[in-house]
Amino acid sequence: MLKTLTLSDFSSLIGSLFQVQDLAEANLQLELIEAVKSGNRTANPANRPEAFSLLFKGPSNLALAQRLYCLRHSQLGELGIFLVPVACHADGMQYEAVFD
Repeated sequence: MLKTLTLSDFSSLIGSLFQVQDLAEANLQLELIEAVKSGNRTANPANRPEAFSLLFKGPSNLALAQRLYCLRHSQLGELGIFLVPVACHADGMQYEAVFD
């Protein structure tokens, strides 16, 4: 399903919550705070119409490791998304997912 999702699928969901499914912390949610088009590229191995990235914010008291997570969203269902921690702020940790 991820190969068919586009930037516009996520852009309309900014501010919504994604439940992290595969952790002991049963109620961990990440908020989608940004969905942006990525830079130009010459190759398109996934046949994706555009490259984009997502930025999620989670609680500041728990830092997720860089890896693939199963996230659940009420409109998109379950998605396997590779998250990379990119920033730690007083109001939460930030994680990036890149679709290239």
